[in-house]
Amino acid sequence: MRWIWIRHGETEENREGRYLGHTDVPLNDAGVEQAALLARQLGHERPAHFFTSDLLRCVQTADRLAAVWGMSPIRVPELRELSFGEWERLTYEELMVRESVRASRWYDDPFGIAPPGGETLTQLGERVNRWLSGMWKEMRDACGSTEPDHTVALVTHGGVIRWFQAAWLHGDPGLYWHMKGLGHGQAMIVEHVTGTWKPASHAIDIREESEA
Repeated sequence: MRWIWIRHGETEENREGRYLGHTDVPLNDAGVEQAALLARQLGHERPAHFFTSDLLRCVQTADRLAAVWGMSPIRVPELRELSFGEWERLTYEELMVRESVRASRWYDDPFGIAPPGGETLTQLGERVNRWLSGMWKEMRDACGSTEPDHTVALVTHGGVIRWFQAAWLHGDPGLYWHMKGLGHGQAMIVEHVTGTWKPASHAIDIREESEA
């Protein structure tokens, strides 16, 4: 099985360095261009299954891919970014002025402490793991194979992708902040072979191509 992980294009909040979790905002002009470029780069990678976070910035990114692939994505709330609760749309500087003590505690232990009204990284991981495991099991059961020959495309957010990299590729969620992650409008392709997830050796690394 091959999974194409895709990060949505840029929004104005991203450009301004604001915490953007469940707040639903559109792509900015740069994000639209990133999504269009990515769709051209991935045009030959038409998946058997296509999923996207249900937030607008991911849906708009997925729409560009849908036009090239000739298929519509399934919207999945579980693929949403970490919720920052009351701290949504604040910059780091604004947050430290308003709530430096609580924010510092969160920075020190994001796995155990959540922003007010938001999620911990552990909670993010639990919902992502639950959905990914269920999706994978459903596909294995449907095709009667432990290694179904399917390509799955997932349009989602930076935090979700970092979680997959740390917990699934490296087997250690604690490595979350050590992952390079993906830039806006970038993608990576991974494959599951003999029980292990790893980067697809034969695939174009869209991160490198986009940064060239």
